[in-house]
Amino acid sequence: MDSLSHMLEYRQRPAEAVLTKFALRCVSELTRTHRIESGEPQRDVLHLLIRHAMTGEQGALTELYGMIQHKGVSAEQVVDVYLPAAIDRIGADWHECEMDVLQTSIALSRLQGLLRELGRAWISDRVGHTSGPCVLLALPAGEQHTLGTMIAANQLRRVGVSVKLCLVPTQGHLQKLLSESRYSAVFLSCSNRSCLASCAELIKTIRDYSGQGMPVVCGGGIVAEMGQEMTSRALAAQIGAGLATADISEALAFIGGQSRQFAAE
Repeated sequence: MDSLSHMLEYRQRPAEAVLTKFALRCVSELTRTHRIESGEPQRDVLHLLIRHAMTGEQGALTELYGMIQHKGVSAEQVVDVYLPAAIDRIGADWHECEMDVLQTSIALSRLQGLLRELGRAWISDRVGHTSGPCVLLALPAGEQHTLGTMIAANQLRRVGVSVKLCLVPTQGHLQKLLSESRYSAVFLSCSNRSCLASCAELIKTIRDYSGQGMPVVCGGGIVAEMGQEMTSRALAAQIGAGLATADISEALAFIGGQSRQFAAE
């Protein structure tokens, strides 16, 4: 890992090199079990992560690594607990007009860059270890919460699932993906109730191209939001999915743990 880190630092701009080094060190030194974590973030750790998102200061990541190492925060917790908390805090500040659109977009893009580097580091660290299901993870039209979908992809890959990430696919692109590769299931990430119609249309397209036997699971923030009005079973029935859940373990149990001897991506 150290030689790879030095090589990447040489080829990248300083800010990108610091981001890559942070990701590589987190994954190589702080990875615990690859399981999906939950819990409340520690305030001082979250503050440093948000500082990085807001300012892009290279020193913020250096301080953040030292703090998470000292406090025993795992690499899994950085993705599962701290990144979602930072996204929520930045979103809340935008809704309360404490941040403008440009500031919010830049901050979220920095978090997306960090998540992308962590994902790359995990993929490199786990080459040859993927033997579980192969899923297509898609974002329906109208959805803008790409970070949540990327976090889900990271979590799935960590537990041994091969993932093909497809953000807002056109019908032609979706047909091409489903005809050229064999997937154990299609997972949809949906967080906005205004996109339920496009989610249902996407599921219909999936059924048309792959047949009724393809397991389709809807997850994301929409499950909790609609849970105030209907059960997850009713939500799944409304949009034509086989299951609606925010629990990745439940989703994997639903598709039956089918294995594939190839990788989606």
